[in-house]
Amino acid sequence: MSTRTKEDWQALMELHAAYSGTIKQFCLEHNIPQQSFYARRHIMGLSKPSTSKRTTRVVKNEARFIKAQLPAPASTIVLQTHHAQLSLSTQCDPLWLAALLKGLAV
Repeated sequence: MSTRTKEDWQALMELHAAYSGTIKQFCLEHNIPQQSFYARRHIMGLSKPSTSKRTTRVVKNEARFIKAQLPAPASTIVLQTHHAQLSLSTQCDPLWLAALLKGLAV
């Protein structure tokens, strides 16, 4: 296979712009490896923007310091926000409490 010049690639890209088939079909008809087509199109600045429907969610992660004190045995833990208050026994399962807090954080 001979090496294509910049002018050869420019002509191929112009042909492709008028082509009605898929890139795969175009590459097969012109004996071009698809990876080479995509790479050259990118190098020439002709890449099309992604049309995928991916969404990116930006999560602001703020570090917070929470002062904790060990409760006395058999006392109550009170979790309070602007909208609710939750009272729990200090003897509740820590894994359950962690799962609860994780669920409330969503």
